[in-house]
Amino acid sequence: MAKLAAYRAKRDFTKTSEPAGKASRRRGASFVIQKHDASRLHYDFRLELDGVLKSWAVAKGPSLVKGEKRLAVHVEDHPLDYGDFEGTIPEGQYGGGTVMLWDRGTWEPEGDPHEGYEKGRLTFRLEGEKLHGTWHLVRMAKRPRERQESWLLIKADDADARSEDDPDILDEAPLSVKTGRSLEEIAPGHAVKSTAKRKASAKKAPSVTTEQPTKRASSRGKSTKAAETEVAGVPLTHPERVLWEDQDLTKQELAEFYAGIADWLLPHLANRPLTLIRCPGGAEKKCFVQRHSWAGMSDLIHRTMIPDNGGEQEALTVTDIQGVVALVQSGALEMHVWGATLADLERPDRLIFDFDPGEGVEWPRVIEGAVAVRERLKGLGLESFVKTTGGKGLHVVVPLKPKALWKDALAFTREIAEAMAADEPDRYTTTSVKQEREGRIFIDYLRNNREASAVAPYSTRSRPGAPVATPVAWEELSPDLKPNGFTVENLGRRLASLKRDPWAGMSKVDQVLPQRQPSKRNSHRK
Repeated sequence: MAKLAAYRAKRDFTKTSEPAGKASRRRGASFVIQKHDASRLHYDFRLELDGVLKSWAVAKGPSLVKGEKRLAVHVEDHPLDYGDFEGTIPEGQYGGGTVMLWDRGTWEPEGDPHEGYEKGRLTFRLEGEKLHGTWHLVRMAKRPRERQESWLLIKADDADARSEDDPDILDEAPLSVKTGRSLEEIAPGHAVKSTAKRKASAKKAPSVTTEQPTKRASSRGKSTKAAETEVAGVPLTHPERVLWEDQDLTKQELAEFYAGIADWLLPHLANRPLTLIRCPGGAEKKCFVQRHSWAGMSDLIHRTMIPDNGGEQEALTVTDIQGVVALVQSGALEMHVWGATLADLERPDRLIFDFDPGEGVEWPRVIEGAVAVRERLKGLGLESFVKTTGGKGLHVVVPLKPKALWKDALAFTREIAEAMAADEPDRYTTTSVKQEREGRIFIDYLRNNREASAVAPYSTRSRPGAPVATPVAWEELSPDLKPNGFTVENLGRRLASLKRDPWAGMSKVDQVLPQRQPSKRNSHRK
């Protein structure tokens, strides 16, 4: 009881829905981080120790940048059941504001945690849904008249650390691990106001022509029953939510788009590990990368444990259109796939050359680059296919029988790309450094690594216009064909007009990587 005296003294439990709780005798190792929009936004970092949650208020939130120090003010212990709390603390109450469960998992201290806590230096590993790896909590010297201890939360230098140029985890993964909601959606009345606003604007929206095989039927003006909408047998919540504001394109319309092109999409998507770009608030709001499962994820999205550097990691896959609609329900606007299937993850069945133009490169030169690599591949007896990316470039795809290992696939694609860059250095480069790419095309061969991915054929992109990555025939490549020209709006007309799938022959191609000749340098090694 004494451990939680300060916690209880600050709260009126007849007014706040926070748990009163009690200290526990269990020996656990949970941690939670709660995003707390009180008088100012901060993140509450909590470690389970001695039956309570030891707690620190981290003003700027945790940083994955190695060595970066984040001020963490030590606050009162919280009860263990506070670790599941998400909601709004009433105004006028201590900590009044909205609380989101931002991350949770387990922690493992190095050495004796009690000794470390007393000495003011805790080193531990986190295994959460968002945060991983080793961290330090270090107590600072107390200043005069300082009422609360100041600590520093620091990310250690390990495989989970990031550089300053990498995405900020707070922007990359802003939503609740418990409910998938934003702070605004957790706040009282938000969902009602948002829905009412969208329904009002929907009445003014023009009607949408139904297309085949892509059925983009209007989902506007469906009254209050919209919350019960199903697509391909999968329930959609907030089907009226606009995902591309410039197109006024809703979640329901995206789900119906995929359902209409299922036969085109699934052969390139099913049973391949996924990397998702999730934008629950829409393409113009915060988006983040998702490779592993999350709280509340549909069972239609499959979790598979796969080998990883002597251990295991989780991979996400779908097998049918219901799984794709479940991805839409979770705000996935882009689906990227590995170059291998679950049946043989160690041997790719597709290689990719990504032609990514730098500033000042005209579209016809990108086409010339794709055609040039096609000719080089032909000279080696390899057939290739091409698709627009929905961005600025093209992907040249080489189907293979899964015989070669990833290291051989990477070496092969690197040699091709480097040869093109050496032959025409004013046109091509194999470096991703932005300054080096100006006026040249970056040939990205690094997608041919085991865990690398590329946007799936017929996946949308989280970019203006709702563009779609689209397979095309080689003879279709022309200055009139734009890399982002196919969209949710017009793809149906294209597919309906095709006499033949431009990638129809891909599954019938029987080819393997050509035998590589060892370099002189390698042949002299002993």
